[in-house]
Amino acid sequence: MAAERLPFAKSVSIGFFVRCGARYESENISGVSHFLEHMIFKGSPMRSAQDVNREFDTLGISFNACTTEEATIFYATLLPEYLEDCLEIYADILRPGFREDDFLAEKEVILEEIGMYENEPPFCMDDRMRQTFFNGYPLGNPVLGSSRSVKRLRLEQLREWLQKMYSPQNITLCACGCVDFDQLLRLAEKYCGMWENVPSLSLEAEFPQIPEACGLPFLPTVGFQSFRRPQAAQQYLLSCSASGVSSMRERLAGRLIASILGDDSGSRLYWEFVDSGRAEHAVLGFTEFSDAGFFSTSLACDPDEALENRKRTEAIYRDAENGGISEEELALAKNRLATGMILGSEKAWNRLFGIGCEWALAREYRTVEEENALLRSITLDEIHAYLTRFPLTHALTFSVGPKKQ
Repeated sequence: MAAERLPFAKSVSIGFFVRCGARYESENISGVSHFLEHMIFKGSPMRSAQDVNREFDTLGISFNACTTEEATIFYATLLPEYLEDCLEIYADILRPGFREDDFLAEKEVILEEIGMYENEPPFCMDDRMRQTFFNGYPLGNPVLGSSRSVKRLRLEQLREWLQKMYSPQNITLCACGCVDFDQLLRLAEKYCGMWENVPSLSLEAEFPQIPEACGLPFLPTVGFQSFRRPQAAQQYLLSCSASGVSSMRERLAGRLIASILGDDSGSRLYWEFVDSGRAEHAVLGFTEFSDAGFFSTSLACDPDEALENRKRTEAIYRDAENGGISEEELALAKNRLATGMILGSEKAWNRLFGIGCEWALAREYRTVEEENALLRSITLDEIHAYLTRFPLTHALTFSVGPKKQ
């Protein structure tokens, strides 16, 4: 359990962080973690889905959940006087009722969600690219699963997955805002203390990592592939390259590089493509997991401009790899990230995700001040060393659109 009190906060945000996500799934149950997230809100043996929604609404509680590659997170923002009520509801529904009618109805909802996703540009190719890039490593597993895998899922498989993955030693309760830690601990013991641990559950033992290659826990696939989608109006350039996350300094260096080169305003990609009108959007993202990470480039433009834009993007990245990033660019990126970090920390629900993910996955905690100081201490030499070790041009690139290039 982890909590951070914000002296100025009038509300409290809580979250149950469950180490349960796509990376732990086999192909025959792909999408089961996301499906289980949906079923949690269908109620418990004591509550229906309507009861859950009505009780949360009556208390003015804003609630939701999300599933990622590594975690399923159930969260809520509320007034402090309703903390016990909120914890009681969540503790109840985290042991769901698994009614057959709810299961069948929710399966249709998820299949429709997958269908909508497959029809949106760039037509599910980002998932396919990640699967190819991770080269069999489970971080490439799709969170939603596939239409085929979801159709095959049986209610009994969800029950088994809950019993296996929602064991107390696999769940972290976090809170942020106007919260009293001792009270939170008492309430957790009161409403969750009867949950039974699965004997000898060990995600590390049951889902072993692939031996490291080149300093990474996987051997990435690189190269270029082109796919024709006649229904597309634009050409989409997508790429993945490996990044390091072995320490907080490495993670911060990765975030700074993404900001310098591909922030949605004021970055090299922005000035080269968006401001000039060469592309509708062009961004470089940085995604972190517990044991690996990746940079992702996304650019959308007129099909006739795609080849030239790909060359321009590679030139920008190559210049950065050759020591082209300046102290001024690094200072501007630090200011952008520090501002976002500090402004975000003023919202309890936003800070909740920061401390929750760090504590649940890495058992690390830093105050905002400590993280900001660490960010400010990253040097230009570290940035250049990072790009030497993890070059952006060593990437897998997909071109998706009306032209096959």
